[in-house]
Amino acid sequence: MAGLLAAVDVTFFDNRRNEGRIANKRGTRKLYLDFFYHGVRIERSTGLDENPVNRRKAEAMLEQILKMKQEGTLEFAKLFPGASEEEKEFHTRLEKGEYAPTPKAVTFGGYIKKWYASIWVNYPVATKQKDFKSVIDYWLVPYFGDKTFHHITGVTMQEFVATLKHKEGSKAGQPLARSTMVNILQIFRTIWEDAVIAHRWIIFDPLKGIKKHLPKKGKKKVQVFRFEEWETLLGAMSEYYRPVSKLMILTGLMASEIAGLKARHVQEGYLYIEESIVRKVAKDELKNSYRERRIPITRAIGEILDLACRSAGDGNLFTMENGQPFSAELYQRRVWVRAMKETGIMYRKPYTTRHTFAAWALTLGTDPNRLVALMGHASKQMIYEVYGKYTEGLEKDWQAILGYFGSDFNQTVQTAMPRLHAKEHAKAEAFYS
Repeated sequence: MAGLLAAVDVTFFDNRRNEGRIANKRGTRKLYLDFFYHGVRIERSTGLDENPVNRRKAEAMLEQILKMKQEGTLEFAKLFPGASEEEKEFHTRLEKGEYAPTPKAVTFGGYIKKWYASIWVNYPVATKQKDFKSVIDYWLVPYFGDKTFHHITGVTMQEFVATLKHKEGSKAGQPLARSTMVNILQIFRTIWEDAVIAHRWIIFDPLKGIKKHLPKKGKKKVQVFRFEEWETLLGAMSEYYRPVSKLMILTGLMASEIAGLKARHVQEGYLYIEESIVRKVAKDELKNSYRERRIPITRAIGEILDLACRSAGDGNLFTMENGQPFSAELYQRRVWVRAMKETGIMYRKPYTTRHTFAAWALTLGTDPNRLVALMGHASKQMIYEVYGKYTEGLEKDWQAILGYFGSDFNQTVQTAMPRLHAKEHAKAEAFYS
C-alpha cells in the first residue's frame, strides 16, 4: 500500500461514506479499509496506527481506491498482492482481465483442487480417474500439498523418490518397485504440465534427469508358452477368436498390428505389415514403429488369411465378435484374460505370443539372421541375447511345433527372407510410400 499512498494527493479527499469507510477493529490499533467490490465486502489493513494524521492518509487511500473502482481501473490482484489466490482470481475475472499467478503463489495442493474439478472430472474412463486419484491422494498430496510449484525442484523430486516405500503390510519400509515409482512420477508429470500450460509458466522441469535416481531395472525372464499350454489356452477361447490368436503365434504379430490389417496387405505370397493401432498413441511414438516389414505366407498362415479375406471385403481383416474394429485392449480384457482364468495357466500378456513365436522358430532351427528380418528387429542381438534363452525345455515340443507351424515353415522363410535386392527393395518402398 506504500506505493499507492505516495501517489495519493491527500487534499483530493472527498468523503464517500456510503461507498466505503475507514474502520477500527477491536484488539488492534491499525486502521482498516472497508468497502464493497463486485458485491463482496473487502476489509484490509492499511498498516497505519490510529491517529489524526494517519486517519487522513487512510481516507485518502480509500478515496483513491473508490475513484479507481468508479473509473474501472482498479486491479485487485495488484492492489492487494497478499490476498488469497481465490480472491485475486475471482476479482480479476470480473475485471475482465487474466490473472496469472506466479509459481511462488500456487501450491500443489491448491492446484490439485482445481485440477480435480476441471480436468480429472472429464476423464472418460472411470478406471483412469480411480488410478490417478489413488496415487494423488496417497502419494503426491501428502508430500507436495503445501509446497509451491516454485519450491518443487529436481532435488525435491530426488528426496520424494527416496520416500517411495511401502507404508504398510509385510513389505513396509521396503522401496516400491521401479515400475510403481515410474507410474507415480508419470501422474505427477501430467499434473505439473497441466499447471505449467494453464498458467503459462516458464519453469525448470523438476523431473529432468530423475531416471538416474530410480532403482535399476530388473531383468525379467519372460515365460513363453509350452505347446501344451498354448493348445489349452486356445481351446478355452471363443471359437471366433482362435484364428486371430493362432495367427499371432504363427507370425509374431502384436495384437495392435493385427488391428491394422486389411485385405490389401496380403499380396503375392506376403503379408505386409505397415501400421500398428494403439489407442491414443501416435504411430511415431510406438516403441517398435520401425517394424514395417513383410511376412512370407506359409500354408498354416494362408488358411487363416484366406478365410479372413473372404469375409473382410475392403474392411479390416479381423474384427471383434460384435463387428467393431479389432481392439488389442478389448481382446486382452474380454478374450485373453478370461481364457487365462478358465485354464489356470500362469498369467502372461498377449505380447508373450511374440516371444513364443521367436522361441518356437529357434527351436525348429530357423536361421536367426532371417528371423531378425521376419520380426522387424534392427539387429540380431535381440534374437541371440533375448529370445535364445527361452528355448530351454522346448526341444521336447519340437515335433508338435513343427506340425503347428507346418513343414514348409523353414523352407518358406529360407527362400522368402534373403537380403532384398535393389529391385525388390524399390518395390517394397513403393508399397509403403
